[in-house]
Amino acid sequence: MAHYFHRGFIHPCIMKYSKAKVPLWITVAGIVPNSIFSFVNADWAGSAKYSDNYYYDPRFIIGVALYVIGFIINRWADWKLRSLRSSGGGGYYIPRGGLFELVSCPNYLGELIEWFGWALANWSAAGLVWWLFGCSTFIPRSRDNHQWYKNKFKEYPTNRKALIPFIY
Repeated sequence: MAHYFHRGFIHPCIMKYSKAKVPLWITVAGIVPNSIFSFVNADWAGSAKYSDNYYYDPRFIIGVALYVIGFIINRWADWKLRSLRSSGGGGYYIPRGGLFELVSCPNYLGELIEWFGWALANWSAAGLVWWLFGCSTFIPRSRDNHQWYKNKFKEYPTNRKALIPFIY
């Protein structure tokens, strides 16, 4: 709920997008899979039968911790990108600081950590499929964003990876 409340209501109001209008297909392409996977995960969470002490299970504890860490990373990276757009000049800038020193897309990394934490905490096929869907979305997006940065800025840090620090 926290993720979707922020992504659906707060983020659109505070983010400064590069274009005033977004094509309809982008909105639909986001709503359709999110609605399906949200329903499947909500159905699972509403009908799952866990033991009374599941909240003490390492899967649940580590999963919740990862979810919170990913949520914080995702919110921070979105804030950092937003602050770049408000820097004035209307141009594009190389993001600097924090995880931006290691990867081009810490916002996507944070979201993948969130959904991996969700999958681990609820220990379900629904959570795993949602995380895999996130991977299928954010891995190619991060690759494309990383390449765009490299093409746009000759001085773009050569040691920075696309999504996973030191690896990819």
